[in-house]
Amino acid sequence: MVRPTIYKTHQARVQAAREERRRHYQKCREVILAKRRQSRKEKKSCQDNEPSDDEDEPMETLQDCIAAVKYAKDDFMTYVKAPRRFFDLLVDEYSKTMPDPEVCPTGNGDKSVFERAITSLEGFLDRANRGLDGILQMCGVSDEWHAADGVCRFMREMIGMVEDILLRLAEGGDGELSIAFMGNELWYQEYKFPV
Repeated sequence: MVRPTIYKTHQARVQAAREERRRHYQKCREVILAKRRQSRKEKKSCQDNEPSDDEDEPMETLQDCIAAVKYAKDDFMTYVKAPRRFFDLLVDEYSKTMPDPEVCPTGNGDKSVFERAITSLEGFLDRANRGLDGILQMCGVSDEWHAADGVCRFMREMIGMVEDILLRLAEGGDGELSIAFMGNELWYQEYKFPV
């Protein structure tokens, strides 16, 4: 005999799964929080800078996933502070590495300024994507997922804006970047950042 259908719609199934996870979290809250505290203490006491092996472990609860996105976003915004100002400072830092055109007319500045920024931003995005993937696996496309996706999308756009600057440098070197900057043609200059 076939087992009777408990949930008639996908929405009912998702809602029941959420309720079950909430009950589990409420029941085991102290144990979960103790594990988190212990792992944070271990991370702080660890003096070597090697990446931890637990980054590939799946997250256990929805709250873990949401917290991963939130902490990644907070660290991202601490690093960036004001997005428009962040890009102006990057371009300014790059312009300081540009050689004098009279001394070295074919020389270019140090592109590693932008490459380091991309590496840092990608680190934040990777952490946020882990939380986003966990939310998707636990809840599907839900309100929580949409909020986390908005955060990840903004981070991807910021990385794209730095890559846009690198593309200008690849196309025409310092001259092309200077012309685009003075003409307000760079993507970050046209983007409407949230206030």
